[in-house]
Amino acid sequence: MKNKTLILTSLLAIAILLSACGANPAQNNYPGFRSLMINGNGIAYAQPDIAYVNISVHTESETAVTAVNMNNTNAQKVLKALTDMGVAAKDLRTTNFSIAALQRTNPTTGEMIGTYYAVDNSIIVTVRDLPKLGSLLDKAIQAGANAISNIQFDVADDAAALKEARDKAMQNALQQAGEMAKAAGFNLGDIQTINYSENIPVFNSYSSFSGGKGGGAGVRADAVPVNPGQLTFNATVSITYAIK
Repeated sequence: MKNKTLILTSLLAIAILLSACGANPAQNNYPGFRSLMINGNGIAYAQPDIAYVNISVHTESETAVTAVNMNNTNAQKVLKALTDMGVAAKDLRTTNFSIAALQRTNPTTGEMIGTYYAVDNSIIVTVRDLPKLGSLLDKAIQAGANAISNIQFDVADDAAALKEARDKAMQNALQQAGEMAKAAGFNLGDIQTINYSENIPVFNSYSSFSGGKGGGAGVRADAVPVNPGQLTFNATVSITYAIK
């Protein structure tokens, strides 16, 4: 949420306030002043043109060295598959690399029967060509990825959508003020304050795929439709008028 405030004070309001303070310094509100506050709302929509995807490689082995080597091999294959699909190096960011020693138990007795090692390597991929997203996920899985989650859609440049929402909110507030003045039989004076807030939407997100321990599952990611939908931007404008 972005909050911005613009305060406009008319010379007339200042003059009235100064005279009121001169007459009675302890008085905070000058007599006879009337005001009207109107809230206007505006909505704009934008088609996502970028996606962020968490792609992971998980491997397990009886030794840490083997688990790490397996993971490195699969991770390098996944990175190559992504760059072959046109993803730039700047759009590949490692977010997690971990090695964990885990206890293996007997499923019948619950007795601990040994230790194995699990290695996870996760990267956030920025996809700037959305029509290729389904194929890109498919290639990553074939290359060795076994977890794809939190696909998030965004608009690379949201300035136009936010401006449209603000403009609509302002128009809505001005229209309501005029209608209210006409219905109540008074005239609008100068604008005293304008406050507005903008809401940047939370990205659409969902979990796409989770495979086996070693990577390279035989499931095609593009078998599931990837639909970015649209993002909704909201703006609210509050205007305070002097009325006469």
